[in-house]
Amino acid sequence: MKWRYSLRWKRPCPCPGEPELASEVVEAGKPAPESVMSLWVAGAGYAVCVDFLYDRPVRRWTDERKAATRRRNLARRVNRIAPLFADELIGRELTARPDYYRGKSHR
Repeated sequence: MKWRYSLRWKRPCPCPGEPELASEVVEAGKPAPESVMSLWVAGAGYAVCVDFLYDRPVRRWTDERKAATRRRNLARRVNRIAPLFADELIGRELTARPDYYRGKSHR
């Protein structure tokens, strides 16, 4: 596994220059490299950031699994808030957003 250290703009106001001044990939557990730390100035708006780089690809859920989880969470939420009207409210939500509860992504 590798880590990526970078010096990035982190203030909420617009960045006056480059959003990322420096970056370097190192072995996991190593301290921030001198090439990044030498550019860092306290209070200047840039922060030393670390990203954890993984070799494994991200595993995505299937549409069926997403759909089952979304319906289960909906039922839990509605039964906790309004158990007397749960069937009606769940039915309304399923008809209002059918693609979402079939597991389709909104992207």
